[in-house]
Amino acid sequence: MSQAAFHEPAWLLLFALFPVLLFLHVRYFRQRHPGWTLGSLPGSAHDDDAPQRITPPDILLVLRLLALAGIILGLANFKTGVVTRHRLAAEGIDIVMAMDVSTSMLVEDIKPNRLEGLKTVITRFVAGRTNDRLGLVIYAGESLNWCPLTTDYAYLLQQLNRINEPDLADGTAIGMGLASAVNALRLSKAKSKVIILLTDGENTTGFIEPATAALLAQKNKVKVYTIGVGTTGLAPWPFYDTDGHKTYHYVPMKIDVAALTNIAQQTGGRFFRATDATSLSHIYQEINGMAQSPTGYRTDVLYTAHYRWFLLPALLFFLIGEGLKLTLLRSLA
Repeated sequence: MSQAAFHEPAWLLLFALFPVLLFLHVRYFRQRHPGWTLGSLPGSAHDDDAPQRITPPDILLVLRLLALAGIILGLANFKTGVVTRHRLAAEGIDIVMAMDVSTSMLVEDIKPNRLEGLKTVITRFVAGRTNDRLGLVIYAGESLNWCPLTTDYAYLLQQLNRINEPDLADGTAIGMGLASAVNALRLSKAKSKVIILLTDGENTTGFIEPATAALLAQKNKVKVYTIGVGTTGLAPWPFYDTDGHKTYHYVPMKIDVAALTNIAQQTGGRFFRATDATSLSHIYQEINGMAQSPTGYRTDVLYTAHYRWFLLPALLFFLIGEGLKLTLLRSLA
């Protein structure tokens, strides 16, 4: 795409002087020198009865006006420009993943269990980020900021693989986990702030209600994506006897879909349901696409000035006029 325009168009107002100069020329110069015609030039045949049409002063005036017109157009700064659009790189956003690490995350409806399956999916999610800062909050009956916001993804993954180490009180404190994630983003200067909150149950403990934590996220302009992971009803929960043999007890599981949906809707996010490893992976892929800052475009215009188109002819007309005045029309000097 290209464009062309005068960048100093105010100079074009000087063309309004041209009618004035023509009037003054006819009114004063031609009336004061009625005998100056082309027939007056040396070597020309002069007919006293021929009507006066073009006089030497007329020729000089035309050349001077053409020279002046070229100067005016040069000063008006005519330019042509080529417009190009460049896609801007996406700015990094801040994302905190709040993971439920309560003992129910050991249920094996997602292989090898919910927690290990989630680690695998998060590892792939981290691999898809580039300019973003990522953080990790873990919670059970209490919450812990396990990895602060960082672009050191290797360190983040190292911390992800160590989440079995903290000895947190058991339970599911969704409100506290969400509040801790919001607090991790509280001082963030990023234009876009996101929390991915994952749980396999319902809020059973903690001194902060999920609704209160959602208000805190909304106040800090944090978008929360919530994920309810695992099956409901009876789920296989592994137990180990004193000899290390694993047996399964089928225990009832319940996810507070209403609370998770309200958190997401209140903060501008979305609620997802993951019942197996495949759906969990797809959910993180979908969030990966949504949790992107807008790229936008930058428009650049490369201008080329064309004042020479006008100034060089102006110089030529000026030199022709002065040459005629000094030679063929020297009687007018």
